[in-house]
Amino acid sequence: MKLSFRFSLLIIMIFGTTICKSPELNNGCDPKSNSFLTLLLIKNLTNDRSPGCLPYFERSEPKFVSYGVFSATSPTEIITAAIHNGKIYIGGMFDQIAATTGGGAFVWNDTSLPVASTYCSQLDVFDEDTSNYGTINHAVSDPEGNLYLLGKFTHIQGVPRRNLAKINSNCQLELEFDAKLNPSSTTFYDLLYLDGRIFFSGSFQTSNGAITNYPSVTNREHVASVNAKTGLIDPWAPNVSGTDVKSMTTDGTFIYIGGEFTAVNSNGAGNLGKLHKDNGSTFYSMVDTNGSVNAMELKDGILYIGGVFSSLNGGAVTRSKLAAIDLKTNTVTSAFSLLAISGNAVFDLAIHNNYLFVAGEISTPRVGIFKTDLQGTLQTSDYSVDGVFRNVYKLSVIDDKLFAFGFFETVRTLDRKYFFQLDILSDEITSFDPKLFSSNYEFNGVALKMKENVVFLGGGFAAIDTRSRNHLVELDLTTGLPSDWNPNPSDLVTNILVAENRLYIHGSFTTVANATRQATAAFDLETKALLTWNPIVTSNSIESMIYYNDSIYIAGSFTDINATPVNRIAKLDTNFGVPDTFFAPNPNNTVRSLQIWNDQLYAAGQFTTIPNPSVHLANINRFNGSFIKTHSDTLTSNFSAYSLFVSDNRLIMSGQYQTTSPNPGYGLSYFQLPDLSSVPNTGSFPTTSEFVRSMDQNEKYIFLGGLFSSFASLPRNGIFSLDRKTLALNNWDPKFASGATVRKIIFSGNAVYVFGNIVNPNKRYRAGLVKLDPDSAFLY
Repeated sequence: MKLSFRFSLLIIMIFGTTICKSPELNNGCDPKSNSFLTLLLIKNLTNDRSPGCLPYFERSEPKFVSYGVFSATSPTEIITAAIHNGKIYIGGMFDQIAATTGGGAFVWNDTSLPVASTYCSQLDVFDEDTSNYGTINHAVSDPEGNLYLLGKFTHIQGVPRRNLAKINSNCQLELEFDAKLNPSSTTFYDLLYLDGRIFFSGSFQTSNGAITNYPSVTNREHVASVNAKTGLIDPWAPNVSGTDVKSMTTDGTFIYIGGEFTAVNSNGAGNLGKLHKDNGSTFYSMVDTNGSVNAMELKDGILYIGGVFSSLNGGAVTRSKLAAIDLKTNTVTSAFSLLAISGNAVFDLAIHNNYLFVAGEISTPRVGIFKTDLQGTLQTSDYSVDGVFRNVYKLSVIDDKLFAFGFFETVRTLDRKYFFQLDILSDEITSFDPKLFSSNYEFNGVALKMKENVVFLGGGFAAIDTRSRNHLVELDLTTGLPSDWNPNPSDLVTNILVAENRLYIHGSFTTVANATRQATAAFDLETKALLTWNPIVTSNSIESMIYYNDSIYIAGSFTDINATPVNRIAKLDTNFGVPDTFFAPNPNNTVRSLQIWNDQLYAAGQFTTIPNPSVHLANINRFNGSFIKTHSDTLTSNFSAYSLFVSDNRLIMSGQYQTTSPNPGYGLSYFQLPDLSSVPNTGSFPTTSEFVRSMDQNEKYIFLGGLFSSFASLPRNGIFSLDRKTLALNNWDPKFASGATVRKIIFSGNAVYVFGNIVNPNKRYRAGLVKLDPDSAFLY
């Protein structure tokens, strides 16, 4: 583990002080004692952040945040990738990238960027029920800095937790806390922490099934309470009859509930209720409303409510979606009596000092959100929420900042998709913008301070830090964060090669970096300058590019370069892309993969002659392209080979074909180098439709990725690993979702980077890019 200079200095100081301390001073909590210093060292070396008399000196190391690729509103595919000098370069069919956090993210409070550090690891909120990202409806914290999440999810940080989870102050899932909620189609709305308990609400009820089966089958009616340490449900069981409880608040003794219900503990109630925190079975009379109560705020004994109602007290008092109730007298105050709100509903309220922010699907007195004093006097502030939809659904206040979530695109003409932050004191929209990828609906959205410099954001979004990037992007290898470089190719990038600190690309683009280029281009990676290299070929016709001894070898389906006939394999110079006219292998069909071994060139593809008979594989002279040799295996059901890889004097080939002799199997072959004699295989694909597209290795394993669902009769979706010595399949399995397609595998820096059409690997939300541990298959 790399330690910061500050922490290294701390170790030296503690060590020096410890050996000079008198041994009789052994009070572990006394800073003067030898024991204190020893235990302090142990606590910080082991990264123990548990509360106690020993201080923790905060430190952090970079941690990879997985950015995904998207087109419009959906995940899409990475087709090609390369790693060089601490950077990842990816190309594909995307126009946006974003950090695939799911509906909960930790961001720095100054930049709003996702935290890419062990200081606060991301949560990877995932919903197995929908095979998609999970969402967070609400969250609360306790006095010890733990965070409780409520929403629609099944996994947090890859660990099963259904709809309710606890995150400790170290930003890790608290494993001891597990409410073991049952699968349910109901919605969970609100959450409270009170006296060591978590109260939550929703549309769950007996008719929808038991809320949990642990420690015994238990039903609850729209509200429930669990132990804040273990998550186990407790005996508190009010009987709320109706559709749902959408909102809750507390004065420390009573819990006030709002929603759409008709009775509390078998007594008539109209959408408002009052429950004792310890004895949930007692009925307390409350003012009624004629419509749903969606939001509540409590201040100085006054309960502020918002929703879809137009009257209270059996119709005796009229109010337009917003009212205030004096809890001492259980009467509606005069506040908001003159305020008319048009639109569907008020969805949330937030109080700051003596002002109330009101949000919802509303059109007057302001669109989406407005501000009043606590008596209902409309303030002049107009936030000019705009977009196809102009709805603000959820509000949170941290210090003097208002966090607003919803479905909108601009605020005061500033680009702010689905979220904005308001400096309440200056009434200005701040620069804080997490750039949510997708919108929040009705009851999605919450912001909480997690640490002094970290904010938790929860909502209906799939990803954050959304950036426009067309077809090509540069990422930091350590943190995953995108750079500002944006060459903006006009269309698809299908092949990337890095050589001599240059980036060579091919695809179907016609412009890149504001210059005309016909499907190929090159950049200086130090200056990012566009270079003169520009061989003109047919779009998407290059399937392989490799660099060797000052030349670039390309292969594919092209039949000319710069309007000169060149048949499917070419040798180009690195400065201009001019083909070497003395190099002319002349295959009769597409070449899909190239490899260099021992100064010789190997080609694989759809060809059967090159020009000598050679089914899918040939060894050719790298200087003039003349045929040297091919294999002697008998291949049938032939279509094409797709990939080649050299490992320990063995050439591995994969494609859509069947080998009938000497080593029968489908789609994967091994050849001894240099003679290309057949090596017995240790496993096979079940049919010719499954094959490997990319391979790489470390000192122990070969990693293979492609289009398949099994190998050697064992399930493997898109990726598997072989022992490098024996070529035997091992237990390494990152458990990609069914249908995953891997386009590229790269081993770098003791990690396996995988690119392709990859979503939801091992119960985590991803979109095209995955970083894996080479030994455990753990997802970073």
